[in-house]
Amino acid sequence: MPKPKSDPLPPVGLRARSKVDKRRRIMEAARAVFIEHGYDAATTREIAQRAEVSTGTVFVYARDKRDLLLQVVNDELDALNARAQPLTGKPGPLLERLLAYFKLRYRYWASEPRLARPALRETAEFLAPGPALGDEANRFYARTPVTLGHIEEMVRAAQLSGEVARDAPPGEVASLVFSLYLIEVRRWLREETPRLASGMERLQVVLGLFLRGVLNQTRS
Repeated sequence: MPKPKSDPLPPVGLRARSKVDKRRRIMEAARAVFIEHGYDAATTREIAQRAEVSTGTVFVYARDKRDLLLQVVNDELDALNARAQPLTGKPGPLLERLLAYFKLRYRYWASEPRLARPALRETAEFLAPGPALGDEANRFYARTPVTLGHIEEMVRAAQLSGEVARDAPPGEVASLVFSLYLIEVRRWLREETPRLASGMERLQVVLGLFLRGVLNQTRS
């Protein structure tokens, strides 16, 4: 006896796919408008027109213009962090490993200063994450402990190899290294045309000076 025919199943996830597509279009439009006009001059109205959605729809996906900027940057930095993580296990002197790690970030920031400058400016005044900052600002700051963990892993490996003194607290060293990076990358982005080579040269000098204080002075 033939089996009774069942009704075709309704398409699954169409609404979810539509939301993902709208968000993608809004993020792509925001990125393009920020680059073309600069963050300060960009408007959510133009972003909505470019994405072919209403202005109200934009605010479903972002609470304000800063939120849009941070979403764009967060998406790209999340992917960058995933690429940077394997570098923590590479052999070699600590300074070389740190420079290779931070070079990914410098290359990203140099690729589009019109995104980098406002993104770092809009997050510079926050001391700690919290509800008032919004989801995307908190997401931006949630990346900090991950980055610190990567640096600390490299410091601990350098201690095991004898390069760094055993009594240097790895967490404190990592925190200071990251602070120096933040100072330097903001200083570098103030240049009219931030060049990767000049930024990395300066970072190498600054980190090298700092690391002299934690190297194992008894190592032959």
